[in-house]
Amino acid sequence: MISVLSVSYRCAGETAGLVESLIAHPPDEPLEVVIVNHSPEQKIDLPCGARPIARIIDRANAGYAAGINAAYAESRGDLLLVANPDLRVTPGALSAARRYLSEHTEAGVLLPRLRYPDGRVQLSARRFYTWPVAIYARSPLRALGIRPAFFRRYHYEDVDLSAPRDVDWGFGGALFIRRSDVQHGRIFDPRYFLYFEDVDLCLETWRRGRRVVYCPEVECIHAHQRRSAVPFGRHGWHHLRSFLRFVLKHRGLPQRPTGR
Repeated sequence: MISVLSVSYRCAGETAGLVESLIAHPPDEPLEVVIVNHSPEQKIDLPCGARPIARIIDRANAGYAAGINAAYAESRGDLLLVANPDLRVTPGALSAARRYLSEHTEAGVLLPRLRYPDGRVQLSARRFYTWPVAIYARSPLRALGIRPAFFRRYHYEDVDLSAPRDVDWGFGGALFIRRSDVQHGRIFDPRYFLYFEDVDLCLETWRRGRRVVYCPEVECIHAHQRRSAVPFGRHGWHHLRSFLRFVLKHRGLPQRPTGR
């Protein structure tokens, strides 16, 4: 069984759209969808046909990582897809992910290729942060569209990603992980309220000698909005706070381990 785990916070319409895409493009095996609703005052109207596979858990907002962990605790599948509400699966994507992970048992996290709704490929695979990248990401130069070489390298723009490839980390809004690879009874470290839970998971995956793989053979649509781009907005503050927690937890900005 494949379990799709998602957290909804004031985005009932997007969440219903995710479920609709899963119903339209099911895998070749049983499927369940577990949605943690962090805004219980907002009812999620699931599409027709969703009830047999989808269930909603109303819960006070404890953060994205805690919400995904709560969904995981209620799931049964041996293969898990962590999915943002603005994600849409494409025909064959779930079965392709199952097939790749069945053939590559050393892969601990699989990251699909993400496209914007207009068809453009998202730069969703990343190298681990360095201090120049962390500082530049918040500088006014980025808003001007200036992209120095080290920042292009951070986005893997210097390599060919048209075939499966090991990467440091990628967007946590769309990732596959086996239940057998989940550590400590939870997917994400709940100390991260929002952001950096995906960086942390991928770093720990590499440290355990498992691979993080970007796989363009598995493709999803993601209406990504970079809400953390506003430095003094709510999302910007969450991003900064999570960044500092990551630095404190790992005593700096570690890179991918060289030994396995």
